[in-house]
Amino acid sequence: MPPLPPVPTALVALGLGLGLPAQAAQAEPWDCRFTVECLVAEGCAAGGFGAQVIAVDHAGELVLSTVTGDSPVDRLTPEGALPATYAGAGRDGIAELLTIETDRTAILTLHIFDGQAAAITYLGTCEGMT
Repeated sequence: MPPLPPVPTALVALGLGLGLPAQAAQAEPWDCRFTVECLVAEGCAAGGFGAQVIAVDHAGELVLSTVTGDSPVDRLTPEGALPATYAGAGRDGIAELLTIETDRTAILTLHIFDGQAAAITYLGTCEGMT
């Protein structure tokens, strides 16, 4: 029996990809649910806080949207990769820092500086929105 002809590299690559799940998008928008709330002076307790990172226009400007409103944030890490970190400041004397890890766990810290300085940290998870 004669040997089989070589298989083109592109077909091998295509065949290797069959049956593998598509990699989930690792960029905005994000829907985050935080189940733990930590206050510097009081410790941590169960919580129920939600936030979303969404694009507000085609220029790629982002906001962190919560029940208290929307505030502009900047992505501090490379686009399309995890971990992802976002930061913003200015809305009602609050600065925000959100980090989403590769396993989708998330930490959100709010620094409140419109009077007596305070910080609140939320722990939870974020999922990509479609």
